[in-house]
Amino acid sequence: MRPLLKGVVWARIDDQLQLVYDIRDHFLLGDPDGTVEALLRLLREGGRTVPELAAALAEQGRPVPVDDLTGAVELLDGNGLLEDGDRLGRLGAGEQERYHSNLAFFESFSSLARSREDFQELLRAAHVLVLGTGGLNSSTIPHLCGLGVGRLTLLDRDAVEPRNFARQYLYRRSDLGASKVTVAADWVRAFDPAVKVEAVEADINGTSSVTELLDTFAPDVVMSGVDSPVGVDGWVDSACVRGRVPYVRGGIHVTQGLVWSVEPGVSACLGCLPDPASLDEDDAGDLAALALYRSKPRNNRGIGPVAGLLGALCAFEVLRYLTRFTSPAYAGRPLTIDFAAGCDMRLADPWPRDPACPTCGAEGGEQTT
Repeated sequence: MRPLLKGVVWARIDDQLQLVYDIRDHFLLGDPDGTVEALLRLLREGGRTVPELAAALAEQGRPVPVDDLTGAVELLDGNGLLEDGDRLGRLGAGEQERYHSNLAFFESFSSLARSREDFQELLRAAHVLVLGTGGLNSSTIPHLCGLGVGRLTLLDRDAVEPRNFARQYLYRRSDLGASKVTVAADWVRAFDPAVKVEAVEADINGTSSVTELLDTFAPDVVMSGVDSPVGVDGWVDSACVRGRVPYVRGGIHVTQGLVWSVEPGVSACLGCLPDPASLDEDDAGDLAALALYRSKPRNNRGIGPVAGLLGALCAFEVLRYLTRFTSPAYAGRPLTIDFAAGCDMRLADPWPRDPACPTCGAEGGEQTT
């Protein structure tokens, strides 16, 4: 391990150093004799192990015991200021250029344990099953490709229609009447030939059809953007929970967007939502209203900015699952975006896990289709 200082700047304030990496944080370290600043300069150069750092400081007339130096390195690492230089340099010049912005982003979350390149390698080895290539996922798919997800399996059954052009920017007028999933897969290949993509033209008609997809393709995460037939969310939930595959979902209810995910074995699943009979009057009324809303004829109100925002938020949640640069944010905890109130966002309290849930509870049985 050769600790390397990230893009940290500092200034001396009397006998202290003020360190800044991210504008949201800054640190003050006592440094009356300049030893800390000398260490920071060596860490910025990189290429030294902790014992070699100690030797270099000793050559400057600043002897520091290796154990003390180890503690200083752990302190800096604990504050997100270091990564391991030995874990860098595996990507070639072309890959460094291709993933330049990704690597700069991941630097903020790297550490001595995981470098920015480790995060990118996780993405390149990842496989996402994308259910639906319409309004939501026509935005999500380009984000996943830009991130460098190595393999995508796309599923849809529809053809390109004129109404799609309000929000589905994978498609062109020349694609009218063509298979959406075929066009979407061609877009992926043209955007980045390094992404392995497979198009599946099929319906989802029950839990068993989702289970078959999971068994056939073995994805790391499912990105679900399928709105029909009625019951599809329950089928995806049941198959993914029992297959131990996380899934992410986004959608819109008139003027409210919704993004949520399920991490099997960790978060509550869709089946954990309580029975209205067990709720107080206000909560029961909300669930009853949602059930009544779902009985309305469907009218897609997802304009381009709506699809773009929801797709980006979903892609971020997929990214969290694939790399764990931070924990999943919406696992059993929906994010609501109010398009009638300046896109105000509200993160709900987590759904409580139900031990008797028929899907994820200890006694959960098979869900019928």
